[in-house]
Amino acid sequence: SKEETEAMYKEMKAELESNREDLQELRKSAKGSLKEIGELKAHNQELEAKVCQLESEKIRLEAQRDQDRDAFDRERKRLEEEHAMLTENHATELQNLENEAKGYKASKEETEAMYKEMKAELDSTSMELQGL
Repeated sequence: SKEETEAMYKEMKAELESNREDLQELRKSAKGSLKEIGELKAHNQELEAKVCQLESEKIRLEAQRDQDRDAFDRERKRLEEEHAMLTENHATELQNLENEAKGYKASKEETEAMYKEMKAELDSTSMELQGL
């Protein structure tokens, strides 16, 4: 019947209009989602660039650390060698001073012995002179 057909037509038209509104809402939502996706992609690219920058800085700092460690090791080795040389020089100088001190002591003892011998001669000569 015509009334049933018109009622079905109106119902289908209302459903079609409802579907159009739903489609509009979905399109708006999709546009918002696409915009959000674009923003997230841009943010992700910024973060990836920052990660690359940080990785480069890490590599630079590791290389600097290695150079500093090598320089420190070379300086430590140089100081150890210098210390060993100074210790050896000090020991040699100390031995030389001890030898010199022994020489002075021997010379002093020799001088004292000569003094006693000469004093004895002088005393003997003095006695002889008094006897004259």
